[in-house]
Amino acid sequence: MTTENKDLEEGLEREADTVEESEDVAEAAEKAAEESDIKTDNEEETAETEEKPDKKKKKGFKKKDKKDEQIEELNDKYQRLFAEFQNFRTRSDKEKSAMFEVGARSIVEKILPVVDNIERGVAALSEEDLDSPVGQGMNLIYKQLLQTLEDMGVEAIEAKGQEFDPELHNAVMHEDNDELGENIVSEELQKGYKYKDTVVRHSMVKVAN
Repeated sequence: MTTENKDLEEGLEREADTVEESEDVAEAAEKAAEESDIKTDNEEETAETEEKPDKKKKKGFKKKDKKDEQIEELNDKYQRLFAEFQNFRTRSDKEKSAMFEVGARSIVEKILPVVDNIERGVAALSEEDLDSPVGQGMNLIYKQLLQTLEDMGVEAIEAKGQEFDPELHNAVMHEDNDELGENIVSEELQKGYKYKDTVVRHSMVKVAN
């Protein structure tokens, strides 16, 4: 082989190597470009996904409609007025009940002297007089009057033999009595009455010891 042929072959081999290296570089560049495109697509998808919640948040803070605001305002006013009306009705019922009780106590106070007089008249009758038509009539009227007062909620206060209670009894006399304990009512001088747990008239009593 001549020197010229050797040089020719070596030149061809070098050019072939250069071509192969160029092809390898081109393939590497294509791969890098594809990877870059994939990464760019992923970043865009991620950005879109992150932007969606922001849009939802913006939708959540949507300004209320004027009609909705007016409805809420009217509803609030209605609830306030209804609560005030309920309080007024409750207060009115209590005031009416209190006024009725005050009026009833006033009537009972005026009737009690009549009851006292009838009671004294019946007590003053003898057994023969009680058996007479007049005595029986007086006794029936007295019982009927007491029953009517009881139906109204009026009841007599127990006094004789009970411990003295300043909220129920009015002590006008005092005595020493060894047979009774301390602060015991020994005698009832005038009956006291209550109307629905409210004292209309205190019992007038004598207290022992």
